[in-house]
Amino acid sequence: MIHKNIISKCESYSLGKKSKRKFGREQRASIKLVRNAVPRLHLVLKPRNEVRPIVRYKSGSMKTFEKYKIKERLAFLKTLHGERKDKLESLFSVLHSNWLRREQPKLYFVKADLSNAFGSVKRNLLLSIITKKMAGFQNSDQPLQLKNKFAVHYKELRKELQKPLLVRVGSAIYEWKLGLVQGYVYSPALSEVYYSHFDKLYFSHHLRTSADELKLFVRVVDDYLYITDSVLDAYSFLKALSRYENVNYSKTAANFQYEGIQFTEDVNFLGYTYNTKTLLVNRASNIYTGPICYKIQFTSSIKDINTFLKRRIGRTGVVINPLLFNFRSGEEIVWRQIFMTLCISANKFCTILSILCNESEMLNYLSLYKQQVAVKLCNAMIDVLLRDKLKDSLFKYCINHFRYLSWKALWLCARKTPKCNNLVPYIESEVSKSNCIFGKWREHASQINSSGECQTKATRIICARPDLRSVMKTFEELPAGFECYKNIFL
Repeated sequence: MIHKNIISKCESYSLGKKSKRKFGREQRASIKLVRNAVPRLHLVLKPRNEVRPIVRYKSGSMKTFEKYKIKERLAFLKTLHGERKDKLESLFSVLHSNWLRREQPKLYFVKADLSNAFGSVKRNLLLSIITKKMAGFQNSDQPLQLKNKFAVHYKELRKELQKPLLVRVGSAIYEWKLGLVQGYVYSPALSEVYYSHFDKLYFSHHLRTSADELKLFVRVVDDYLYITDSVLDAYSFLKALSRYENVNYSKTAANFQYEGIQFTEDVNFLGYTYNTKTLLVNRASNIYTGPICYKIQFTSSIKDINTFLKRRIGRTGVVINPLLFNFRSGEEIVWRQIFMTLCISANKFCTILSILCNESEMLNYLSLYKQQVAVKLCNAMIDVLLRDKLKDSLFKYCINHFRYLSWKALWLCARKTPKCNNLVPYIESEVSKSNCIFGKWREHASQINSSGECQTKATRIICARPDLRSVMKTFEELPAGFECYKNIFL
């Protein structure tokens, strides 16, 4: 539960109709204006009977000039922060290359988590950090016009942080007294400024890299990943981490023995599992195992099933990341990642149709699957693979290899989703059309350009590669842990 030391009721904004009559019309209008601007507090369920408090702003409650002001203020905080971080996939790629060059020495992984990261921010301390950064910015050689503009933003932000942070619970208004609350428009940017300051203070040694060290330091909001080739360095990281008061040791793990820390050889970080021995990266099992209907995030206001499907089964709903799609671990692993990704998308498609559609309507959405998954999602995977492949490696593929796997994944899911069984014959037809690796060979395009026109004609040698045929034969079942939707009312 949320305790009284975290929120307290604002009586002046929580008055009933009878109490409001004591005020004049202007005062009542002012109170109403403030109440309407206050975001509503929601409690999102978490594992272990816990909840996450998060505020949500009323749709359409902000005017255009307010949105512009927020955008400008966020740009101000980003400039004030001044640090541009490289993406995890780029940092890990460099680490992997150096690790191979040094004959694969043992690496030490630490995955850490800060509990209640937003709520643990001390606003007075945050304000002093921003003030210090602002003073440094004003003493820089930036244009005077920009300095004056940022001075106004600083003054407004300072006033904002000194004001009570209000949230709505039912019809009552409460003050959020400790730290920041998740969902507040400035919380991510402010917490980044706050924790970046302490990163430099606590982890100054671990942030520095040298040519003779293998090291990676990443923090994303409240999650840390530290990789080093020195066990003493890993110990010192954990010691530095303990300076935080809100370390969640139940979610902190390492691939070496350390008192009070969970030992694991497979480290989970931001939806990916890192094998600490081979440095192979896979999707974390909780992304795809178990009933996927609980991971799709259905809402009560779904008006357009087409749009909902696009956002869940296409590129926006299924992550295509170079951490997974690269040739560092061999081509067979790449094809397994492709199949896994397509199975996730296909399982989402069948689950959504089972929940939102009648069986007679389902066939109408098969063309959407073709467009979003068999074409766009497959093209996205190809783009990432070609962009990140090694210079001396060849990726011999046919576009139909991807199309075939996309329909094969849907065929496997539709067979195991009772309400989608009627789609199986139509899916089998699409499987047959794209099956140039096992089926009867006929002329077609192996690569197409952005306009959908033939760029390279297919050849029988590449289409029916013996080594690829042996890999494809293993894709006769859904990956372990997949569960298709079973409609209990059928």
